[in-house]
Amino acid sequence: MNKLFITLFTLVVVVLTGCNKDPEIIGGNNPPDYTKISTIKMQNYVNRMFIDLVGREPLDVEMDENVNLLRSNNLSVNARRQIIQKLQNSTDSVFGDGSYRKAYSQYMYNLAKVRTIEGASDEDINMRIGNIVFGMKEDSLLGDWESYNKGLLEKNNLQSILDTKVQFFDGQIPYDVFFSRMVNNSIYDFIHMNTFNFVNSTFEDLLWRFPTSTEFLVGFDIVEYNKPNLFFNKLCTNKKEYVDAICDTNEFFEGMIIWCYRTLLSREPKSQETSEILGEYILNRDIRKIQEKIMITDEYANF
Repeated sequence: MNKLFITLFTLVVVVLTGCNKDPEIIGGNNPPDYTKISTIKMQNYVNRMFIDLVGREPLDVEMDENVNLLRSNNLSVNARRQIIQKLQNSTDSVFGDGSYRKAYSQYMYNLAKVRTIEGASDEDINMRIGNIVFGMKEDSLLGDWESYNKGLLEKNNLQSILDTKVQFFDGQIPYDVFFSRMVNNSIYDFIHMNTFNFVNSTFEDLLWRFPTSTEFLVGFDIVEYNKPNLFFNKLCTNKKEYVDAICDTNEFFEGMIIWCYRTLLSREPKSQETSEILGEYILNRDIRKIQEKIMITDEYANF
């Protein structure tokens, strides 16, 4: 009996031992060697981060501080992220900018205007508002309340553009709200002349494509005639509802990712890159996270 037990035990040990495999070694998976990255490359990286986030080059003291941070941390992702988040969020006093966060909000505001309304200045917007208010006073004296209310809507739409910068700085609105306001105003209408161009341009500016024939016809009727219809699965009866609908689609949020890759890397995102970002962005709608994900990469840093 003892011999039988010993024999069976030995057999089990042999079988189990034989099932063990040598650990598999995967080649080409070594971490990058950043010790060979030159100071010039680090300086170029810091310079690029400042330009892309606050719209200016760093001062000498800022350059030295951030290059030293990168060098002392061996160019780690955490060190890169620390610089990016500081430029996006820090409210500490900075000479000339007020703060990095203020400069960041101003620069993102300028980028949104360039993308949609040809970079119209705040002075031009305020002048248009002044002209509208003057016309509204005349309309009220004449009792033309239809024109008065039309002017009031136009004034409010323009004022909402000016308000976005402060509201974004204060965290009251996500960045994508900029674009719903930037395309629903008299400046955007003046640039694109008529409803035909307006519908095509909103698709191209916000979704990076032209509308299908069905999308165009439905959108045209909503904007031009206030004709109720389903547009991106939402019932729309006027121009504002048309804009709100197009700016509340996954395709619009994907367009924000495309825009970030175009502005920061001068290329389209790959399908995998988009899928890795899109879900979180739809949930949080935080443009900063898209920028951060791109700007911590070796591709952006040119390492």
